[in-house]
Amino acid sequence: MSIPQQLSEITSEPEKYAEVWKKLILQLNKDLALVGLTEIELHTNITPDELWQGLNPIFSELMHQKTSSFIHLLYRIDIHEKEIQRLMTQNDFLDRLIHRVVERSYQKVYWRSIYK
Repeated sequence: MSIPQQLSEITSEPEKYAEVWKKLILQLNKDLALVGLTEIELHTNITPDELWQGLNPIFSELMHQKTSSFIHLLYRIDIHEKEIQRLMTQNDFLDRLIHRVVERSYQKVYWRSIYK
């Protein structure tokens, strides 16, 4: 099976792309662990809706209480400061930022599958 290039394809049909979805969740866990957030571990059987809902309070807490870890995570995932500033102008900043983090993690999964 070929892996879709867009995250939206995976999130709209997670059953069809179950293996890819699992790799995405594992990549998110790895990214979180690499910045010292080992207490956060997402379950691989989580649905896309559960992922968005689950990450919202986690990211909110990180932003307000563990700011340095949060900034390190954004740096590690390669979300640039200008992009963060652009997202901050939106009313749904946190939701958009979470989506961008998941999207960047998915890009890692995608490119690894292409070049393996």
